[in-house]
This record gives sequence, structure tokens and C-alpha cells, in this order.
Amino acid sequence: MKKRMLAVILALAALLIGAAGAEGYVSGRLDGNALVVEWQAPAGQCDLTVYRGDWPICVRQVGGGAGSLTLSLDDASGTFRLRLRTDAGCYTATVQGEAPTTAAPTTIPTADPTAIPTGMPTQAPAEKPTQAPTAKPTQAPTERPTAAPTARPTLAPTARPTAAPGTERGDLAQRVVDLVNEARAAQGLKPLHMDAELNRAARVRAEELTRVFSHTRPDGSAWSTVSSSAFAENIARGQRTADKVVAAWLSSGEGHRENILRASYGSIGVCALKHGGVMYWVQLFGR
Repeated sequence: MKKRMLAVILALAALLIGAAGAEGYVSGRLDGNALVVEWQAPAGQCDLTVYRGDWPICVRQVGGGAGSLTLSLDDASGTFRLRLRTDAGCYTATVQGEAPTTAAPTTIPTADPTAIPTGMPTQAPAEKPTQAPTAKPTQAPTERPTAAPTARPTLAPTARPTAAPGTERGDLAQRVVDLVNEARAAQGLKPLHMDAELNRAARVRAEELTRVFSHTRPDGSAWSTVSSSAFAENIARGQRTADKVVAAWLSSGEGHRENILRASYGSIGVCALKHGGVMYWVQLFGR
């Protein structure tokens, strides 16, 4: 009798242990500039997704059972969300990284001018000129010019600067486009294609940002006058990598994210310009 009861107890314990082993979980931890993800999943195919904020940085199919994955990061700031989707359920975890040190770029110019002009000039003009003009010129002009002017100028001025100051980084610009299309794909949106005219206009705006960092151009006109193909603009400065600037735009509440994820846009132009040791970033969006 005792042996039979012991056998029943052992069988129940085995069932409980087996049920506990079928449960899944996902967890993560930061190890320097690496994110270590560990999981336990029931048998079968599972989907593992790692997000930085709302932006997916890793999507993989993994097998059931115990597993781990190490992701290299360019920086460990922000919040990382882990999601393991299985046939038995969905398991999540959150890993808090370091607080970001860069501030989100400004997007919209101020609605009102920063100062009101004075109603009257600060000094009234003198009632009379301080000095009367001379009655005659001090020297009579020569009867003939000393040399005839050339028929044509020796060198016509260029219509636009031959090259933007600083160093343009085409590899970083392409990385920005790839990251933007990854974020759009995560929302079920079509990808944006690179447009030659928008790329040209983005180079012009990047050079202008090195002089005046604003959506208003150095001559006082609106940013949109740079090209009739441009419908929206994102700008930033100071971020050293494409991953950081796209993350800053996507986490901004001032219109950057809306521009990147707008369904009606179909084209993009990007310029990444390094000038004076500072990176300047421009995105222009088209239909």
C-alpha cells in the first residue's frame, strides 16, 4: 500500500515538473555594448523580436527549448523590449539601458518672431548735412580711359558652390534609408526609394545647416523652396551614427516620426555631412 502511494506521488511530481518545463520565458541583460537574450520555449517554431523603443532591431525564428543570443550594439542607451511568440503564448521582458545623452532635434520654427521691431528709428537724422559738398571735383577726370575694358569677362561666376564644405558620408546616408525602411516595414508600410532630385536638395540643405541650423534657410526663405519635389524635412546635428539619429527621430514627438511613417510618401533624399567635427543630417520626403 505504501509502495503504491509512493508511486502515485512520484507520478504526480513528474507531471508537475513536466508542466513547469513546458512554460516559456524570455529575459535579457546588458553586458557592455552587447545585449544578451536568453529564453525557454515549448517545442516548435518560435518568433523572437528585440525592440529598441518601438523600433525592431532583431527579428529571428528560433527553435523550442532553451536558447540564447548576443546582439552587438553601437550604444547601450534607451529601453530594449523582448518578445518571444510561441504556439503556447507570448512572453515579454524589458531591459533598461543607459539614458541617452543626445537631445532630440527641433523640428518646427517658432510661430512668432522673437523680438518686436521698434516703432521709430533710434536716432533722428540730422537736419542739415554736416559738410557741404565741394564746388568742384578735386581732380579733373582724364579725357580718355587708360585702358579699354575687355569685351567679355575672363571668368564667369559659378551658379552654385562647386562643393559643400566638409565631408559627405554616402555610406551613412544609405544606412539612414535602410533603417527608415525597416521601421516602415514594421508598421506594414511600403519602402521609400532614393530620389536623385531629393538627394541633391538634401546636400544643399546640409551645407546651409552648417551656417544656420533651422528649417528657415540662410536667405530667410522656407526650407521647402530648396525643391518642388520635397514635401517634408527632418534635420538633426551632433549624432555620430545613422542608428542614433534615426532612433532620435523615431522617438521624437515633434513630427519627425510622423514624417518617417507617413503612408503617402514614396521617395526620400538623405545627406550626412561632417563639418568642423560635427555631423549634420537631412531627410527630405517626396510623393
